[in-house]
Amino acid sequence: RCEVQPGVRRGKVSFLGKVPELGGGGLWVGILFDEPVGKTDGSVKGGKRYFETPGNNYGGFVRPNKVEVGDFPERDIFDEDSDDEL
Repeated sequence: RCEVQPGVRRGKVSFLGKVPELGGGGLWVGILFDEPVGKTDGSVKGGKRYFETPGNNYGGFVRPNKVEVGDFPERDIFDEDSDDEL
């Protein structure tokens, strides 16, 4: 499990390595997000797939310094405290 900044998006690490199609060199972390808050489906331009997702926008590639790995439970949007309750 992990949390990705900015935006406190949660998911799990599905890939770690070089992604030449993204440019910039270095390592990228492929994240499978809990919700459709990403920009990919685990593939990059040209169609190369690095990991599987359940649909569009559930995946993303970020730099390692944007990822914190830990015991982050999935968020239940119906269990959150809110001032907007009816």
